[in-house]
Amino acid sequence: MTVITYGKSTFAGNAKTRRHERRRKLAMERDTICNIIDSIFGCDAPDASHEVKAKRIDRVTKAISLAGTRQKKVEVTAVKKNRIYYRDANPLGNKIHAVQKQRGKSIPAYFD
Repeated sequence: MTVITYGKSTFAGNAKTRRHERRRKLAMERDTICNIIDSIFGCDAPDASHEVKAKRIDRVTKAISLAGTRQKKVEVTAVKKNRIYYRDANPLGNKIHAVQKQRGKSIPAYFD
């Protein structure tokens, strides 16, 4: 008879936490390599804390400033007069355009 033993897995957590930990390690390695390259060339690494964030615009100001773009001018177009021969012959208003299907010479004609 087989004995089943229950134990903890080697790493506690789900796939999401494992992925984040793996990517964190890769990011740390990438940062160290970038710092080494920057020190060789004498460049200072950009610091994220010194970035100037854009001023946020509140919703009312944004809506008022965009009001002019919503009022589009209507384009004036010339209307062509309907020709008599182009009127609908069908009282339901459907136009019927039936064209006989062309056959290639390799397809024999089918007769009933």
